[in-house]
Amino acid sequence: MKVLMVPLIVMGAVAGELTDEPNEAQMRGAFEQTLAKQVRNTIAFVTESGGPQAADAIRLNRTDRFEVRTFQKHLCARTVEQRAYRCEFSVDIDVLNGPLQRSLAGRFFSGPQGLMFAQEEAETPLPVVATVL
Repeated sequence: MKVLMVPLIVMGAVAGELTDEPNEAQMRGAFEQTLAKQVRNTIAFVTESGGPQAADAIRLNRTDRFEVRTFQKHLCARTVEQRAYRCEFSVDIDVLNGPLQRSLAGRFFSGPQGLMFAQEEAETPLPVVATVL
C-alpha cells in the first residue's frame, strides 16, 4: 500500500504546482501596482532632475493619473527556469490625453508583496494549444 501512495503523492504535488496560474484579477492587480510604481519613480526622477516645481507641475496637470478600465487575460505559459508565468493580456488605460489600448506580455511571479509583474519586450506569441474534440 505504501508503494502505491508514493506515485499518488508525486502526481498530487505536480498537479498542485501547475494550478498556481494567476487569474485575471490577480494579474490586473499586479499590473496596476507596477504602473503605480513606474509613475512614482518618474516623479522622483523629475524631482531630482528638474526640481520640486517640475514634479508639482506634473501633479497639478494630473498627468500622473491613470485608471485601468479593462483588463483581459489571454494565454499564459509556465516558465520553469524563472518560476513564473509568461502571460499575454489586453488592457485599456485612461490617461489625461485619452484612452490607451494595448496588448502586452510579461512575467507574473510571486514577490514580497504578492504577485508581481515584469513587462517583456515583444516576443514571439505563445504557442496555441490545439484540442482534439
